[in-house]
Amino acid sequence: MNGKKLLTVGFLLACITPVARAQKGFEITPFGGSRFGGIIDETSSNTNTTFDYLTIKSSVNYGAIFDYHLWDNFEPEFMWNRQPTELAGHVPATGGRMDLTSANLDMYQFGFLYSFRRPEAKLKPFFVGGLGFTHFGSNGTLDFSNRLSYNMGIGAKYFFNKYVGLRLEGRWAPSRTTTSPTEYCDPFSGFCYAATAANHAEQGEANLGLVIRFK
Repeated sequence: MNGKKLLTVGFLLACITPVARAQKGFEITPFGGSRFGGIIDETSSNTNTTFDYLTIKSSVNYGAIFDYHLWDNFEPEFMWNRQPTELAGHVPATGGRMDLTSANLDMYQFGFLYSFRRPEAKLKPFFVGGLGFTHFGSNGTLDFSNRLSYNMGIGAKYFFNKYVGLRLEGRWAPSRTTTSPTEYCDPFSGFCYAATAANHAEQGEANLGLVIRFK
């Protein structure tokens, strides 16, 4: 076998090996927990002049996470997370709040999980993060529906055997909501101009799920 053929075989083996290592299966984790916090700024709204902000009531949430075993400690994942909740408006004139409507907040996130122990360990702490969007199902109360959202968090998995385990995690999960006018000043030229800033509904969540692993 000449040098070119050896190089070709070596290149193919180098490409095939990671793919072979990737064939490790996947996990499905149905979960439940609590999502808390969240304010929607309304100060720049053209349609709502009664409230300066809306509150998102803390409540239960539930959903499912799908993880693919790409490498030993790295797993791409997709998460769907629903929060059935209530929206209330803050009235600046009185300082009181007015209940408005029920709402469903659905987060759709593509992300990754990185674990810190060997693949065969029973207890596996991890870091997780993701990016996607939140659908605000507000029965017409809000003048928007889909907004960019992202998350970061930490947690741990504990496996009873090769196929079943528990997953406990906490995440910071903000979603963009409305926008507000602001002023931006260039740090190099010192020139300032009008700009638009995105407001966020800052939320957190804590979840517990049942991990079902397929290999």
